[in-house]
Amino acid sequence: MPAPNCVGALIRDGRHRVYAQRRSPDRRLLPGIWDIVGGHVEPGETPEQTLAREIEEETGWRLRRIEAVVAEWEWTPDERHTPDPRNRFARHERDYLVDVDGDLDAPVLEDGKHDAFAWVGPADLDLMMVGRTDGDRRLRDLVAQAVRTRLTDRLRLVPIGPEHAADLVRLHGEPGIVRWFGSSWSRDHAVEVAATKQRAWETNGTSKWMAYERGTGELVGRGGVDRLSDDNAVTAHLVDLLAGHTWTTDRLEVGWSVSPTRQRRGYATEIGQAGLDFAFGELGASGVVAFTETHNEASRAVMERLGMVEVGEVRGPGLIPGRNDVNDDAAFAVYLITNDQSPR
Repeated sequence: MPAPNCVGALIRDGRHRVYAQRRSPDRRLLPGIWDIVGGHVEPGETPEQTLAREIEEETGWRLRRIEAVVAEWEWTPDERHTPDPRNRFARHERDYLVDVDGDLDAPVLEDGKHDAFAWVGPADLDLMMVGRTDGDRRLRDLVAQAVRTRLTDRLRLVPIGPEHAADLVRLHGEPGIVRWFGSSWSRDHAVEVAATKQRAWETNGTSKWMAYERGTGELVGRGGVDRLSDDNAVTAHLVDLLAGHTWTTDRLEVGWSVSPTRQRRGYATEIGQAGLDFAFGELGASGVVAFTETHNEASRAVMERLGMVEVGEVRGPGLIPGRNDVNDDAAFAVYLITNDQSPR
C-alpha cells in the first residue's frame, strides 16, 4: 500500500470505550457523521507526528503511547457525504490504538469542526453508523475491534476476524499445536473459522482473540471465551454434567492455544486470566468452564493456576494416549470457576 495520507486515533478510556466525536453539520467532508480523532498528513510530517498533532488539536489531550497500528485501508468519500468535489479524493488511512494524557471527561472540541463527543462501548457501536447513508461499516467495525481488544502486561489480545486467517494457518501449522487438533489447518478452514469468530463477537458479545506480544507484535497464540453452541460436540455432555448450575444458561468456555515457541512462559495463563476477567467483568458470568483431554497435563495445570476446580469428565471427539488420530470417544477433564471463586 502507498504511504498513508491520513491517520486516525482509537483512544480508549478505562472501560475500553472508544472516543468518538461528531463532525459539525457545515463541514465539507462527512458533515454530521460520528468519527474518530484524525486528519491529513501534512508535508514534512510523519504519520506519527500527524497523529500527535491531531489528538492535541481536536481534544486538548497529548499522545502518551502508540500501542499498535490496527488498520490500514483506503476509502473515497461519496457525493452524498461530500458535496464539495475538492474533497472527494482517495484516502489511504492508517489507524492507531493509543493512550493519551489529559482529562478524559473534558475534551476540548475543536471549534467549528466538532459539536459533540461520546464514549462508544459494546452497546453503542451503532452510533458510528448514524447518518452514514452509504452503509459503509468499516469505521464502525474498527471501533468495535478496539472496544473488544484487551491488553495484558505482555499481550495485545485482538478479536479474531477475517484479517487473521493467515496467522491462524501459521499457528495451527506448528507441530505442537497440530498434535492436539489432529491436523494442520488449511487456508479455507482458517478463513471459515475467522468468519465464525467474527460473527460470534457480533451475536454473542464474546469469542476468541489472537494474542500478540505488545512490544514486538509477534504472534503468541489465540484464546479467550466462547459461548458453546448446541452443535458443539461436548455441549450436551457439559449441560448434563452441570445440570442445575447457572452455567448452563450462558455456556461460557475459556480456552487457549499458544505457539510452541512461546510455551512455558506463562502466556496461556495470561490469556486465560484475561478471558476470565472479560467473562466476569464484562459479561456478568456466573461461571466459566474449561476442558481438555485428560492426559493434557499442561492445560490442566493452567486451569488450576487460574483457580478452576475439576468437576468431572465428559467424552467427545479428541485424542487418547498413544494415538495421534482423533477418536470419537476421548475423555475430557472438565474444570469450572464461579463468580464467587474468581479473585477479581
